[in-house]
Amino acid sequence: MAEKPKKGEYLKKETSTKKTYFYHDEINSFDVKSREVFKTGRKEIHFPFSKQGKQKYTNIRSIEFREVSPEDVRGVFKNSSFGLGFTKILSPLIYELEPKSSINKVVISKKDSSGIKKGTITFNTRSLDKAYDIIQPFKLKQSADLKQIANNELSKMFGEKEFKPKPKKYIKDYLSSKVSSEGIIPEDLSDKDVQVLIDLIPKEIKEKKLIYKVEEKVNFIKLNSVKEEFSKLINQKTNSSQYEEKCQKFFEDNSWIFSSILSMPISLVHSKAYVGGKSVDNEGGKIADFLYSNNLTNNVFIIEIKTPLKKIVDFKSPYRGPNVFSMGKELTGGLIQVLDQRDNLQKEFHTLSKGKYQSFNPVAVLIIGKLSDLTTAQVNSFELFRNSLSGVQILTFDELLNRTELILKEFVDNN
Repeated sequence: MAEKPKKGEYLKKETSTKKTYFYHDEINSFDVKSREVFKTGRKEIHFPFSKQGKQKYTNIRSIEFREVSPEDVRGVFKNSSFGLGFTKILSPLIYELEPKSSINKVVISKKDSSGIKKGTITFNTRSLDKAYDIIQPFKLKQSADLKQIANNELSKMFGEKEFKPKPKKYIKDYLSSKVSSEGIIPEDLSDKDVQVLIDLIPKEIKEKKLIYKVEEKVNFIKLNSVKEEFSKLINQKTNSSQYEEKCQKFFEDNSWIFSSILSMPISLVHSKAYVGGKSVDNEGGKIADFLYSNNLTNNVFIIEIKTPLKKIVDFKSPYRGPNVFSMGKELTGGLIQVLDQRDNLQKEFHTLSKGKYQSFNPVAVLIIGKLSDLTTAQVNSFELFRNSLSGVQILTFDELLNRTELILKEFVDNN
């Protein structure tokens, strides 16, 4: 075996399964077991000791590393000169464990889950790593604060010439640790809190990835809020004179939903748009809920909004046999309405457009009802009907909601 150094670790014993190391300190007169390194299974056991050669912790005698090398674990001493065990970053974990006299062994494992069983506490390496990230900024801040306070007290005693006062400095990652350790969630933040966080974002962020992350997060929050509002609107149980207006207002505020319908970049020309039809006595004008235009071609299209509670098919009885249903009067009436609006727009296009947009066989869209209110046979009849139409699209409110959720899922998958 290796010769004992005056101060340091040496190999004391080797077997077919492991190597046993001791730490010798001639000055302080001790010779204690420090490590056992196993030859198979990637396992190593440390026996933490103090500067006097005593057991370092009151109850915990050993730290076992399973499927992971101590070199790959932050927060533990790799060099036996420091007595092994946990560094000052993770030592608070041990001090919290000390009162639990039943725990005498620590296991750090890459595969096993964190838990306590029969005198052994197991730390999964990922959990330990997260704890390190949370505790480190607090430790650094504590150290920096103590230095700053001590310096400023000396400045008071001996004057600024000898000790220049030091302002407090922010320690990186302290804010993220504070948020994580205190369990702060978005709902806890006030508008003032959010504004402070926004103001803290540097004007020039070197990492473009971070900028995109922020944009994605903001867009995700906005889209999720829109989805929730849309869902509440669709699931309203009572009809009222204001219901259609509420639907109109929602789409006016979220016109991007129509871009996903028509697969084109669009902009709102006008809501409650006049599309012609007045007689000489200035009556009988046609008003479309929305008039949009393609941003690239300026070609317009008309969208007419009903409500989710409007009936799509005649619920009373099948028109023929058990599986053929006629369309409801709300749907056919709305369809004729939007076709009439398109016809009037085409006839009076040159007068109405004033060169601002084009009208090349414009698409007409009717938003009405919910598929979820229909039986399978009724859905089949509805599909046969709307797919036979030319130049007109009929969409239900829950179909639009589903498209919104699909877009939201894209954000979730990418984050």
